[in-house]
Amino acid sequence: MKKAVISLGLIVAISPLASVYAQDDANFYLGARVGSSTLSDACQLGSCDDQEVGGGLIGGYNFGNNFSIESTYDYLGHFDASYSPTPGAISGDLTAFTLAPKLDFGITDQTSIYGKIGAAWWDWNSKAGNQDDLSLLGAVGLDHRANDLVNVRLEYQYIHDMDESYFNADNHLISAGLTFHFGRTSAPEPVVMMVEEVVVVETVAEPKKYVFSEADEVELFAFGKADLSSDAAQQLNPMLKRLQDFETSTAIIVGHTDSVGSEAFNQKLSEERAQTVANYFINNGISADRLSVVGAGENDPVASNDTAEGRAQNRRVEIESPEFVYEE
Repeated sequence: MKKAVISLGLIVAISPLASVYAQDDANFYLGARVGSSTLSDACQLGSCDDQEVGGGLIGGYNFGNNFSIESTYDYLGHFDASYSPTPGAISGDLTAFTLAPKLDFGITDQTSIYGKIGAAWWDWNSKAGNQDDLSLLGAVGLDHRANDLVNVRLEYQYIHDMDESYFNADNHLISAGLTFHFGRTSAPEPVVMMVEEVVVVETVAEPKKYVFSEADEVELFAFGKADLSSDAAQQLNPMLKRLQDFETSTAIIVGHTDSVGSEAFNQKLSEERAQTVANYFINNGISADRLSVVGAGENDPVASNDTAEGRAQNRRVEIESPEFVYEE
């Protein structure tokens, strides 16, 4: 019992220091095990193995990175041994306190194989005299995480060459055990984000062309001037809306005049009138780099300049917006 208290005391003492180096899933654990314990070569002549039920307590600190410090206190059984100078069988109880690092190697997300190499402080208690000493300990096992709290393990432990005074033997312990891990939690399940596929529909906007002339009984500009009338501004709104609704749309603005006056005057007037229309769009939020301004003067009539009606048709502004692709 004294060794069990020492074992637990060492684990508790190591825990604060270990936590400095531990990862987020580090934990302290306690457990128990039971199994078949064999004392081998416990005689001077012949074969004298003895098998009993053994078991013990487990304590450890898991650093969370497949590395633990583990200690056990085991009652390994009541065995018969044969040594000289004491004739016949020597019955005694074998106990051991072990301390060793434990290295795990994962074979699945929940199951690992492990190994331990450390020291065993054993004690043989018999009527022939108590013997105790330190010996080399080795162990291999299978450790399965059943849930956040409990692990299940199978282990083979070997204590080599327990040799002190008349006592000389090896011990083999095959055991099954449970360990309880305090403060351990599962990693959160990954959140699967459902991404809705967005179908982008590309649409081609048909070209639009508007022709504004005084033949429509709308006074676009004062005679010989480039200032827009209030009625003319209303006529430009359909094209303005297209430019406002679709940022990729553009417009080509071409001013035309009749043949009254000199050709140079008419050329300049057509350019100014086209620019006036462009300024109307710009003042309503349309970028100037989306607009092309052209003055055609009197060179491209659509009717005869010999009549008043024909000249009214020739005094016009044409606005053309080419087709473009946009996403709905």
